[in-house]
Amino acid sequence: MFFAILALLAPVTATVPAPAAGVRPYQSLHLELPYTPTIARIDGEDRLVYELHATNFAREPLSVTAIDLCDAVSGAQVARIDPAGPMRRIGAQAGGATEIAPGGRAIFYLSISWTGGDPKPLVHRITLTPARSGQRPASAVIAGGEFTATRPFVAALGAPLRGGPWTAVALPDIDNGHRRFPYAVSGRVRLPGRHAIDWMPARGFVPGTAGRDVAADGSGADVLAVADGEVVTVKNAPAPGAPASVEDETGAMIVLRLPDGRFAFYQHLAPGIDIRVGTRVRRGQVIGRVGSSGHVTQPHLHFHVADRAAPLDGEGLPYRFGAGRIVGRYASHADFKGNEGWQSAVPRPIDGLPPAHAVVLFAAAPI
Repeated sequence: MFFAILALLAPVTATVPAPAAGVRPYQSLHLELPYTPTIARIDGEDRLVYELHATNFAREPLSVTAIDLCDAVSGAQVARIDPAGPMRRIGAQAGGATEIAPGGRAIFYLSISWTGGDPKPLVHRITLTPARSGQRPASAVIAGGEFTATRPFVAALGAPLRGGPWTAVALPDIDNGHRRFPYAVSGRVRLPGRHAIDWMPARGFVPGTAGRDVAADGSGADVLAVADGEVVTVKNAPAPGAPASVEDETGAMIVLRLPDGRFAFYQHLAPGIDIRVGTRVRRGQVIGRVGSSGHVTQPHLHFHVADRAAPLDGEGLPYRFGAGRIVGRYASHADFKGNEGWQSAVPRPIDGLPPAHAVVLFAAAPI
């Protein structure tokens, strides 16, 4: 009994992973993840799609030379990323492409293949080199930005459109594309278009498959509810003389609350939306028409899913389609813009989200 009491009184030591070799404290790079990623399914592959923000509090520029994503417990490397590709520096800054100026900020737009099964704690190791005047550069390695991804959403959404073929236009590597366009409209940075798709007609588009009175550019095509849900926002064109707002760029818009609490956004719709806030809709129901309202260069349907009903103040979340077949893909955005032919493929169901510039057929409109 005496020995048992001693055992109970003995301090319990938690198992703390030893610091990775080469990692040490270094002043002064702040790492932050404003968004904890949900595992995304994209073209049959699980991925972690998120942003790592880095702010330089040092007096000298810091050059980031490598990013490693590691298991936070074992230290095992999950992925190594060359910062030159995903790094976007915020503000006008001198220096090299991967250099962060004093007081400067950079965002690393990461998309990493995930084969680790269930989510587990992960941490970033950043290799950096300070540009100290008169001294020989010496690199350092710091660790930070720890997170645990959340489990993927399993609900499969219906088709947002009819017929086609449609192009799933996405520009993940372009600075002004949805993937790299953060908003901070209420004092906090968010990325609503993280998984946004602009649906535009592909070469060979058949207007009659997409609805009645549909133009060759897709205008007037039926826009469909992707799930049973409630309409929580209906926005038509602003009234004449109304003060300009950043939210005007969404154009005419419908926001649908999905059964799992997420929100589906339909933007740039044709004005004159008939549906009302509070309406309960069924999957596949026509709720609007493709238009070109708001900030656009051509008619299309902008579609994304987020965690809040505010169009510019929510985090974009991954989603899965349970309708539509991928029948090909454009080799590049230039080919799509130039109306070049797309490369056909054996038709296959969309597994998660389609890849960028996939060509997709949905069920045709009833005659």
